[in-house]
Amino acid sequence: METPPARRNRRELHMGDIKIEQKDSIVSIEDHKPDIIFAEPDTSLDYLSLLAFNEEPVTIRLEPTAEKYASRWVPCWVNGKGAEVLINGGWVEFGYLPVSQPLTLKRKYVEVLIRSKRDTINTTVIERDNEDPQNMIERSTTSTALFSVLEDRNPKGAEWATELRRRAG
Repeated sequence: METPPARRNRRELHMGDIKIEQKDSIVSIEDHKPDIIFAEPDTSLDYLSLLAFNEEPVTIRLEPTAEKYASRWVPCWVNGKGAEVLINGGWVEFGYLPVSQPLTLKRKYVEVLIRSKRDTINTTVIERDNEDPQNMIERSTTSTALFSVLEDRNPKGAEWATELRRRAG
């Protein structure tokens, strides 16, 4: 008899389910616009509230990757300080986080994991008779650290994580 698939907690938010905006392909040099990223201030919270928001605990589980010889640890640092993990009621600093285990981190470290993305570039050369070759540059943005949010007690947490994950920049 087959066992039914494990059901996810309905409140669990899996980062792999959220699509990342992709950058446009570059067909010619005239089409290329430089990638300029502007910091967008968070106007929904004042500065002290934003600092407190970033210190809130969030429970996650890092998912293993499908790579051959995939690492069982994921690096996570903010301003030279390793991720703070809640263990036995106290915050312990980890420079590398273990995969496949529930971890309670401060939100600022979860943000670093959400923002860690990789751009892959693929160039295709299109050649036509009696014309100069044309380079088509395709860009693909993927996450470097997939994880599930197991618990976030802040009602704005899921919206915050989804918006950060979605952005390509």
